[in-house]
Amino acid sequence: MKKQPAVIPLDGPGGVGKSSVARELADRLGYYFLSSGMIYRCMAWHMRDRGWDGRMPADLTALDDFSLRILHEGAPVVNGKTMGADLKSEAISALASRLSVLPRVRELSNGLQRELVESIPQTTDYSGVVLEGRDIGTVVFPEAPHKFFITATEAVRADRRYLELKSAQPEITRESVLAALRERDRRDSTRELAPLKPAADAIIIDTSEMDLEQVVQTILARLNASTVAAAGA
Repeated sequence: MKKQPAVIPLDGPGGVGKSSVARELADRLGYYFLSSGMIYRCMAWHMRDRGWDGRMPADLTALDDFSLRILHEGAPVVNGKTMGADLKSEAISALASRLSVLPRVRELSNGLQRELVESIPQTTDYSGVVLEGRDIGTVVFPEAPHKFFITATEAVRADRRYLELKSAQPEITRESVLAALRERDRRDSTRELAPLKPAADAIIIDTSEMDLEQVVQTILARLNASTVAAAGA
C-alpha cells in the first residue's frame, strides 16, 4: 500500500499568479498539480450550462449530475466535455465566486479535492501534491506541515490578470479586470464560510517585486530549510 502523498497548500487571492507558481513548483518537486479554483470554475460552467446566470438563486440540484475528471496532462473534463479557455473568463470566475460562498458547493469541492489527493498514490507515481486555492491551508488540508500564502499589491495583480486574459479575450480592459478583482476580493474576504486569509502557520510571500523563478526558489528554499531542520531535530 502506498502512503498518503505529501500536500503543499498554496493559497492567495486572484491574479497573484498562484497557478503559475504551483505548476512550476509541482514540476520541480515531481509532484501532482491541482487547482481548487479550477474545480469551482468547472461547477460554475456546469451551472451556467444548466441555465444559471448568477442573477437568480442557484438551484443546486443541478449539481446532482455534475461529474469531473482532472487529467494532470491536460484540461479538466466536465460531464464528458473537455473544458477550454472559456473556463478562465471573468464571467465564469464571477459565477464561481458566487457559488463558492454556498456551504453545499464548498462541501462538494472540498470532498472532491480530498478524494483526488487520496487517489493519487493508487493511480499515479507522484509522491506529493501542490494544491492551490484560497482555503487549502485553513480548511481543506489544515494538517499540512508546509503552507504558503502568495500575495501582491492590487495593481500588480490586476496587471498580471489582464495580461493573462487579453490574448483570449481581446475586448477585455484592465479597468474591467481590476473591478472584477476587487469584487472577488470583497466576496472572498467577507464571506462567513472559509474566508480568504492565511493559515496561522502559513509562510506569506509578497510577489509584487518578484518574478516566477524568484517565487519558486523562495518556496523551495523554505521547504529545504524545513527538511534540514526536521532531520536535525
